[in-house]
Amino acid sequence: MGVIIRQSFKASISNYIGVVLGFISLIFLFPLFFTPKELGAYRLFIELGGVLSAFALMGTNSSINRFFPYFKTNDQKHHGFFFWAFTIPAIGFILLMMFFLFFGQSFFVFINEDALQYKELFPMFILLIIANIYIAVTEVSCANHGRIAVTNFSKEVLMRLLIIAGAALYYFKLIDFKTCIWLVVGAYASTLFLNLFFLSKLTKLHMVPDFEFMNANKKLRNEILLFTLILIFSAISSLVVPKIDFILVSKLEKDLSNVAIYSIGFTLATFIEIPRRTIMQISMPIISSYLKNNQLDETEKFHKKNGTTQFLIASILFLLIWLNIDNLYAVMPKGDYYAQGKWVVFIIGLSKVIESLFSSQGAIISNSKLYKWTPFIVVMNGGFAIMFNYYFISKYGYVGGAISNIAAMLILNLFCFGLISYFLKINPFEKKQWSILFAFSIFLSIVFLGNWFSNPFVDGIVRSILIGTSYVWVLVKLNVSKDFNDLILSKLPLLKKII
Repeated sequence: MGVIIRQSFKASISNYIGVVLGFISLIFLFPLFFTPKELGAYRLFIELGGVLSAFALMGTNSSINRFFPYFKTNDQKHHGFFFWAFTIPAIGFILLMMFFLFFGQSFFVFINEDALQYKELFPMFILLIIANIYIAVTEVSCANHGRIAVTNFSKEVLMRLLIIAGAALYYFKLIDFKTCIWLVVGAYASTLFLNLFFLSKLTKLHMVPDFEFMNANKKLRNEILLFTLILIFSAISSLVVPKIDFILVSKLEKDLSNVAIYSIGFTLATFIEIPRRTIMQISMPIISSYLKNNQLDETEKFHKKNGTTQFLIASILFLLIWLNIDNLYAVMPKGDYYAQGKWVVFIIGLSKVIESLFSSQGAIISNSKLYKWTPFIVVMNGGFAIMFNYYFISKYGYVGGAISNIAAMLILNLFCFGLISYFLKINPFEKKQWSILFAFSIFLSIVFLGNWFSNPFVDGIVRSILIGTSYVWVLVKLNVSKDFNDLILSKLPLLKKII
């Protein structure tokens, strides 16, 4: 696990530069550059591109994690593995285009009646989907070679800089809104090309299928076909279900301005899960390797450490975001308007903290014999997500979207926990997590006492330093995670003197 933390920390440099860029654009730039309605349309365009690419991927990203070790060869031809990795999503994309051919207009009207005002964006929307598809394929392929720093840089830094540049050009009236969207597509395309170039440096992109290998390994071939068929649903679920609230806010709330309010609150909260994404990029191939060799004890040990470390990190980030939430909206352009989404931040953020405990469950299920449960999990998860979203959004507006998010997340993770515990005798819990929960609850109650200074900058800096540092000190003192302590003390040697 120490190796995972070190690699993840190295890769997180790009992630946290991306966090800074994302934070600046979210809090200061985009609310200034766009009207709430434009920002709602802008976010809807990007989010829908991500959702629909999940359908076209057809589970390929999960299949790469599961089966690449079986194909990997020293001559880097990998028995033509990359032919399948690039071809299957292309088939999925063709199927998606057939759907648009017959139902495209009805689909966009369903999402939001105002969406057709932006129908001229459709060609770039298609290109955005293609870029999303192969960014996912190249990212997971690089991760299976143990390298994620460059792909993180291209996605978290390069892409964000290009998107911000395009939005700035629109704000200064150098381009129109349509051209601004074209530049978003260009940012995604640039990320894809950099990923492809880097992957080609890690290994040969041998695109000739090895049918002889497939015929000689019929059991493996049949397992791949079954796994891919089932994991189509899993991949769709993992990317689509978290966006159902976003889509239904657009549909039920009607006004794209409400999409912007929800989007800003949601994005603020999702900063919490950035370390989790980085850690899981490295963890997925390791979990796959453990399960391939039936090392269930090692898998459980890894699962517990992963859950504890991620729970700890998520709690720190949630605390820092929530203690500054009023200050963030105070300095944001049109902050009084967007502050309506304050409780979206709290509810979604809390769901991310809870979810961090269960973060390895998806990887364990998809890489073990339990993957056959995936269709049921997907149907259950999607059903609850749609049901909760319709009910809570209809009753409470976009705050209902956040409530439905945490409700569906709890049901899904508790079910998966029961599944893994019963069949594999693996669980993510250990006593150390109670110490984190207790300390987190105490410090969160202090945050609820309110701001100390009227100036948002002064208040944010002072409280973040005092409360944030104190919380980290307590966690280090409790010694709940050796990996976390080693990392913190190596980066903050001064802290050693007061431990």
